[in-house]
Amino acid sequence: QESLTNVARHAGASKVWLDLHTTADQVTLRIADDGRGGVATEGAGINGMRERALLVNAALMITSPKDEGTEVRLAIPLQRRSD
Repeated sequence: QESLTNVARHAGASKVWLDLHTTADQVTLRIADDGRGGVATEGAGINGMRERALLVNAALMITSPKDEGTEVRLAIPLQRRSD
């Protein structure tokens, strides 16, 4: 939700892509846009995303080259159930 809010408020994007993929080991959520990119500092919203990712032992990666959009990728490891 925070990623999509950031796109709407700050990115100046005309397109947004949202992908959800699963493997045996993890679930990966990717949100990318074609906006202005160039995120240089992380505000409270991104810091909150990082904190929530840590709660589920996930990796949060943000790439944002200037004038090339932004990509947020969240990789959540799956824990195997013991039956």
